[in-house]
Amino acid sequence: MTIEGNEFTKEPSVIERLAYKDTWAGGTDSYLDMLYPRLQLMKRLLSEDGSIYVHSDWHANSYVRLLMDEIFGKNNMVNEIIWHYRRWSNVASTFQKMHDNILLYRKSDKAKFNMLYQDYSHPEWIEDTVRGFVDGKLVRLRDDAGDYIKRDKENIGVPMHDVWTDINFIGPTAQERIGYATQKPKALIERIIKTSSDEGDLIADFFLGSGTTLTASEELGRHWIGCELGKVGIQVTRARLVEMAAKPFLIENIGNYQREMIYLTGGRIWEMQHLILKLYGATPRDKISGLGIRKTDNIDELVYVGYPDRPVTARKAEELALQTQNLDGRGYKRLVILGWDYEYNYSQALESRLNALKDKIKIKIESRDIPPDIYDYLKKAKSDEDIEALSDKVVFYERPYLKLGKPQIKEKPDGKEKISISLDRYVLMDIPVSHLSKKGESDYTTLMKLAKDNFAVLIDYWAVDWDYDGCTFKSQWQAFRGNGRKAKTVPITATETLEKKKDRIIAVRVVDIFGNDAGATLKL
Repeated sequence: MTIEGNEFTKEPSVIERLAYKDTWAGGTDSYLDMLYPRLQLMKRLLSEDGSIYVHSDWHANSYVRLLMDEIFGKNNMVNEIIWHYRRWSNVASTFQKMHDNILLYRKSDKAKFNMLYQDYSHPEWIEDTVRGFVDGKLVRLRDDAGDYIKRDKENIGVPMHDVWTDINFIGPTAQERIGYATQKPKALIERIIKTSSDEGDLIADFFLGSGTTLTASEELGRHWIGCELGKVGIQVTRARLVEMAAKPFLIENIGNYQREMIYLTGGRIWEMQHLILKLYGATPRDKISGLGIRKTDNIDELVYVGYPDRPVTARKAEELALQTQNLDGRGYKRLVILGWDYEYNYSQALESRLNALKDKIKIKIESRDIPPDIYDYLKKAKSDEDIEALSDKVVFYERPYLKLGKPQIKEKPDGKEKISISLDRYVLMDIPVSHLSKKGESDYTTLMKLAKDNFAVLIDYWAVDWDYDGCTFKSQWQAFRGNGRKAKTVPITATETLEKKKDRIIAVRVVDIFGNDAGATLKL
């Protein structure tokens, strides 16, 4: 990513790391093991008149075609499309690789196929006049006025071939380029959508990437669903949809990938919790509670490790805090929560709960993220000696802190009010940029300085719901940094003119460039 003219590399999240390793750790075998059950599920989800396009390059195309033949049946193979593009040639001892393969299969013989047309190879040879035989000779016909007779319809070209040469890959200076490695040309996706669907149909992309399928579907009047493991892909797609003023959409986290990996490797949740407690320097208190005890700075801490398939909620944190004060007959001075994920608006919701309890909770609560590389450490930590050697390498990041400024309200003569709300502060306690190289250390230092001078450089997207109902966040104003050349630092103040209302709750949601999110609400 580029921030204020500086290039930085973000560390992938734990889910991204697991997914990448499970896909490629064993080479092509791992990739096919990942792909096979997903293709089976896609077939079950596909409508009877639906089609599926699978894009690959020369590394995997032949293997993927065998999987597709087995799952969809050879008789449902429609085309192997060759997407031929041009790029700078490299000196090599092979023919230059200048194409990718797109496999088109159908669910059944009811599949939609809207024929598209391409230009004639030599359009200058094609006449727009009518020919006929006069006195045994083929000539251009004239009307009574002596003018050539024109065709009723324009030449629409010839049915499209299965070798596409008119769509190039996205070059480094292309206007649509957003800097995402696997971004596909919009024209390529549009052609696919137009061929196999009609307006109002539902399009799904289960390897979403930069979101080109969703933006193209939106413009072409199709409904859409996208799935993506990587936070960066989700952020880029959201920004593109917001920028194009797409219809309202919902982002949901429905994965439990981490739990699956623990079970698939023969582990159990409580064993995983014990290892994480030990890596944090805490001693497990019992077998199943996920609680441990750690002594630091002459303070006894109670440490809790969350479950990998569910977010830590503010309610759970409140329960733990009440328990911490009296546990073991003496209580503990500090509660540390180590979570894989946290519910939306966690910090604000917890603050509200603590305020409601007034002086009943007197301990300090720290909420930290389990680091992205924890799975590697879990595999290596086979003994107490291993844990001791690894504990210094594991960093549990503290949750970001968001503070809103006092809203400014100006009454207007028409009975409305102009409300401005600002981000007063956004703090990342640590930044997930690799420290393993000199460049990484330099990047980290530079980014920390930029963030200290202007915290807005950390923000990828923020939105405001001016009339929050306490349940569903509806984005009614938003700002985003953009992608590629369009990237810019977001403004930190939002202003809107609204109907005057006695009681109003304003909700704000912030997503930073590393995928962390934070929320806050204000009552007016």
